[in-house]
Order: sequence, then structure tokens, then C-alpha cells
Amino acid sequence: MRTNDKSLLHLLPPFLRDHLLDFIKYGVIGVFGTLLQTGTLLLYVEKGHGDPLIGSTLGFILSLLFSYAANSKWTFKESSRSASVLIKYTVVSLAGLLLNLLILYLFDRVLGWWYGYGQLTAIVLVPIHNFILNKAWAFRTPKRERR
Repeated sequence: MRTNDKSLLHLLPPFLRDHLLDFIKYGVIGVFGTLLQTGTLLLYVEKGHGDPLIGSTLGFILSLLFSYAANSKWTFKESSRSASVLIKYTVVSLAGLLLNLLILYLFDRVLGWWYGYGQLTAIVLVPIHNFILNKAWAFRTPKRERR
């Protein structure tokens, strides 16, 4: 059984496999952020009769604030919460938002499918994109200069 577990890990990209615990923590926080974003989207569209792209954007903002605070403390253990880290985190999140909106636009406006299918697709793709960029860039611990 252990052999099968190991072989399943090899299906992951090397970067995710090397940072599996952080990816799992990021995923736990991401579940709550996704519920916040998707809940905001659904309320805005279904109850407020608003545009899905605006609803997703509002949800994104709420999710960004929650996720930055939670990931800083738990996943990446960034105690200083510096402005530069927040800016980088926001840039990564904005790239994720653009990817999310592109997927929603494709499903809703181009294909004419229910926007929820696009959101489900984005729920799978965007977190992987964001984790890799946040781990490699936004929360990267600088290597100490060697003497």
C-alpha cells in the first residue's frame, strides 16, 4: 500500500510534491476562500440578479483579504506581513482573478453554458496557479548571501 501511495505522489508536479504540506495548508484555506468567493458570486447573481463577472470580483476581494491573513500566518509563516509581501500576494491574486474571469467569460459568454460550470473549472485551476506563484515569488524566503 505504501508503494501505491508513493506512486500517486509522483503524479503531482515536482514543485507541488516538494511542498506538499504547504500545498495542503494552502488548500484548506483555499476551501474557505472559495466558499466565500463562490457564495458571494451566487448571492450576487441569484438573489441580487447581478452580473456574474461583478459578483465574482466582489467575492474575490473578500477572499483575498481572508486568504492573505490566513496564509501569512499558517501556510507561509510570514510573521512580519510586510507591505511588499502583500503587494506580491495581491499581484498573484489579481492574476488568478483574471484567469478566473477568463474562464467564466469563456463558459458564460462564448460557449453559452451556465456560469457555474466555469466557476467549477476555475476552482480547480486557479488555486494551483496561485499556490505556485505565491510559494515561488510572493512568500519566497530570500537566500542568505554567502560570504
